[in-house]
Amino acid sequence: MDDADRLFSQGRANPEKFGWPIRSSAGERPDPERIGEAARLLGRPAFLVDADGYECEIIGAATNASGDIAYVESRTKDVGFNQYGANQRHIDVSIRIHLAGKSGPHRSAEIESYNPFFGCDIRFFEWKDRTVVLIYREKHDTYACRFGDIWPPRFVEIEDDWVLNGNILGYVGYKEKVVRRLSFPELDVLDPISAAEAIRISLLPQNRRAT
Repeated sequence: MDDADRLFSQGRANPEKFGWPIRSSAGERPDPERIGEAARLLGRPAFLVDADGYECEIIGAATNASGDIAYVESRTKDVGFNQYGANQRHIDVSIRIHLAGKSGPHRSAEIESYNPFFGCDIRFFEWKDRTVVLIYREKHDTYACRFGDIWPPRFVEIEDDWVLNGNILGYVGYKEKVVRRLSFPELDVLDPISAAEAIRISLLPQNRRAT
């Protein structure tokens, strides 16, 4: 299938068909090589059309030294006009977190999202010991998600401007004067600190250093 014909690509609706953007967040886009490695270990392509006609794509992945694979997959299908007869097609979309490997059964759960049709922009995806932390942007919000050592995944709403320094995740909301903090990878809430203190310990997000 040509990229131009796909409904979704890299966690986002095809702009040639739908054109729904996601506001940017700190972090980096997923590494295609890590996605390819996860697909190889799973014994499947990173993108496929399944037996039910759904486009399925691994949009982010992280693998640990034990061979456990954490990945996020979008699954989309044009199922035709909606049930109310409006002149509008319905796109069935799900975006799920998966955990597979030697440590237990394959498990999956839906991401926290206002509406998966608006996509999932993965900005961070790493193992730390037995814990996986995923950070992603959906239509309205940025979330940090912890799983692996716990299940189901735990979602914590953070902000678009965030930074990870050692065992602390710091983030700042619009017009906020303090830096809120979470422990990493536990994602437990810590006391906020001033911007001046955050600068001193390299915990002020890059986008907020000039404000």
